[in-house]
This record gives sequence, C-alpha cells and structure tokens, in this order.
Amino acid sequence: MILVKYYYCSFCEKGILNPKRKSMESMYYNVWILTIISSLGLALVPFLIYRYFWLKRNICPTCQNRLEFYSSPDEYPDPKAQIARILQTIEQEKMEKEQDLVCPFCQEVVSNQESICPNCGSSLKE
Repeated sequence: MILVKYYYCSFCEKGILNPKRKSMESMYYNVWILTIISSLGLALVPFLIYRYFWLKRNICPTCQNRLEFYSSPDEYPDPKAQIARILQTIEQEKMEKEQDLVCPFCQEVVSNQESICPNCGSSLKE
C-alpha cells in the first residue's frame, strides 16, 4: 500500500506536486565535507542516507515556506483572495500599534487609554 501525501503551501495558496528539501546551512555543509575528507570517504554513506532518505521534502519550491500535509486535495483550505490577506495584515498592524505605547521618559509600556504614565507620572499627551 503506497501512502500518498498531498502538499499545500498556505503562503502561495496552492497545492505543490514536488516539494523540496530544506537547504543545508553552510556550517553543516562544511562539517560534513570535513568529516567525509577526514574519514577517507566513509562518512559519505551516512550523509547520503540522511540527505535523501531521512530528510523530508517539506519546503515550497516557490516561496521556501514550510508545507502542510493533507491526505487528499479535497482537504485543502479555501484560498483567500489577495485583497483579503492584505486587509488582514493591515488590521493586525493597526492592532499592534494600538497596543504598544511606550512612555518617552521611562520607556515603560503603557496602555493606550492612559494619559499619565503610572510608572513615572509624566504626561503622555503630545
């Protein structure tokens, strides 16, 4: 029985047929090269086993984001319109601006409704 996985990128909002493996960071790549050279090539076998059999393909080839797995394409989430995604981002930024108010004198975080800093007593009205 072959287990089929369907990949979906939530950033690109589409199904992916051939996902990529995560690329190795340069430090790990250098360590593997030094290990292979120092062991006269014997470390090449574990490297190939790790890279091609152990490491999962779960990266979108278009946007490099992590993919979600589904058992059938019918389970994919409904794609959002691009304008709805932009509006959601604007709303999140607006909420973050309203929550984060910093006192210019003592640098403490103060709620947006207060006109006087409870920490140092300075006026927050400008």
